[in-house]
Amino acid sequence: MLATVALLALVLAAPARPDEAPVARIAVSSATAGSSFGGDLVEGVMTFRDSEYLLTLRGVAEPARTVGAVRGLLRPRDIEGVFEPSDQGLRNTSGVTIRFDPPLSLRTGRLEIELLNRKYPKVSGGHRDGVE
Repeated sequence: MLATVALLALVLAAPARPDEAPVARIAVSSATAGSSFGGDLVEGVMTFRDSEYLLTLRGVAEPARTVGAVRGLLRPRDIEGVFEPSDQGLRNTSGVTIRFDPPLSLRTGRLEIELLNRKYPKVSGGHRDGVE
């Protein structure tokens, strides 16, 4: 039993492999936002399991038009957090990796993503802010 639990923990903690198919995509096609945020805030739309989610991306150095392939995402909220450079793209502490093509230019070398809400299709009343 203990060996099974240890194996399950290793599988869940394993990083996304570069040959693994993306489970979601993030489309960014926005200029940086106003000066109140220091010019490093853009919005993106994540498509995951036939739903679209609105994201805020902080740390982007210049206007961007790119698409990110997302790996290792199990539920929408796992996209949130600070992403640091890794050998597979950008990675957060939940083990989610994103590879943008073309690459995003980052102001400080890291990207912070916040999940705002589920955009489409319309959500039932059972989820807080429409996010699972």
